[in-house]
Amino acid sequence: MKFNMKQKQAWTGVLFISPWIVGFFVLVAYPLYKTIYMSFHNVSYGNKSGWSYSWAGVENYTRILFEDVDFIVEAQDFFVTTILYVPVIIALSIIIAMLLNQKIKGTAFFRLLFFLPIIILNGELMENMSTYGGMSISANKVILDMIYTIIPYENIVVLIVSIFDLIVQLLWYSAVPILIFLAALQKINKDMYEAASIDGASAWTSFWKITLPTIYPLVSLCVVFIVVFLGNFDANPINSMILESKYDGSRRDGYSSAMAILYSFIQVLLISILFLATRSRKSRRN
Repeated sequence: MKFNMKQKQAWTGVLFISPWIVGFFVLVAYPLYKTIYMSFHNVSYGNKSGWSYSWAGVENYTRILFEDVDFIVEAQDFFVTTILYVPVIIALSIIIAMLLNQKIKGTAFFRLLFFLPIIILNGELMENMSTYGGMSISANKVILDMIYTIIPYENIVVLIVSIFDLIVQLLWYSAVPILIFLAALQKINKDMYEAASIDGASAWTSFWKITLPTIYPLVSLCVVFIVVFLGNFDANPINSMILESKYDGSRRDGYSSAMAILYSFIQVLLISILFLATRSRKSRRN
């Protein structure tokens, strides 16, 4: 059987994406179907009988939403925190990316400093660093004593420590967005800034008229990444709740599956809200 040129190109494209198609059905579609299926069942496992499923309907969902309030409380905290964190992370990432894009001494060192979380990104590592004083002033008695010496007021010290801890967290979360924005900044034609400068545009005007419109389409991409990253970070307490429910004799896999589905729905809702809020005017018109 002979194929013409268009058919050959079509089959070539299919062959190229076939690993992704196989991976999607094996690693995404089937686990998602299995999770949804188990969420409507009470699941148990026996050494002799193996896995057994008994239909529970929406019992698992009802129990999560109306009886066990722990998930609802954590989900509300996650929703509000993400809504507040995302704009700050985006703004901080753009500012740092612009600073790292400058031709100054030590740029390579500072880039490595901010990109280090990409290399060693791990929730357990971050939790250990926080425990042993690497991520929080409050765990480091030497620095804390120095601050109390300078500022003897406990309320002010607590505020300073909280702000510092928050900034460190946000910088940790900003690593990948910084990399994305920096790559976009490096592709901007420098002649545009020179032409704007000749026309009398200030640096502030150039930012609003050249820099921001150029990198703004990537904001939506960063929004999706940040929400997914915050939602699936190892230190997120909801992930621990889902894992612990799986091994809880009174809950098991059906309950944890229902919790995972609800949590996924919350993440999709957050992505939709923030994506629609940050998309460009051109995309809205289209």
